[in-house]
Amino acid sequence: MFADLYADLKRLAHARLRSCTDRSELTTTAVVHESFLKLAERGAVLPENRPAFFAYVGKVMRSIVLDRVRERRATKRGGDDVVVTLTTEVAGEVLDDDRLLAIDDALNSLARLAPDLSRLVEMRYFVGLSIPEISEITGKAVRTLERDWGKTRGLLRTLIAEM
Repeated sequence: MFADLYADLKRLAHARLRSCTDRSELTTTAVVHESFLKLAERGAVLPENRPAFFAYVGKVMRSIVLDRVRERRATKRGGDDVVVTLTTEVAGEVLDDDRLLAIDDALNSLARLAPDLSRLVEMRYFVGLSIPEISEITGKAVRTLERDWGKTRGLLRTLIAEM
């Protein structure tokens, strides 16, 4: 499945990297190949349907990008809190390291409060899946997911404001 979807994975990786300010360390190809290596290391059983596969790989790509940000920041401690606005249009917005880490912290907090909502954000925000595609993966009604998406955006704003 990985080989069949290589071009799509490169597009997904490109979208993830487009939102980062410092792309000098990672290339689209590097993210795709590191994703494959992480999946192979874990001996992960890959989902059989396409949207579920992209949701899973998107999570892996998110971790790769965030790991690089953390490595880069290990030598640059400090900084003020950052206000982050979460929209579905994030792919066109360039995010600096602080904003990426603030989003990750908020998602980790959300995962402790409501794992389903955290998974919705990952699929919608990081993978770029549409609500109907997420509905196909999760088996939830589109309208329920739309309500959850609105609720999740509010929760994340509150979590980020508290950080």
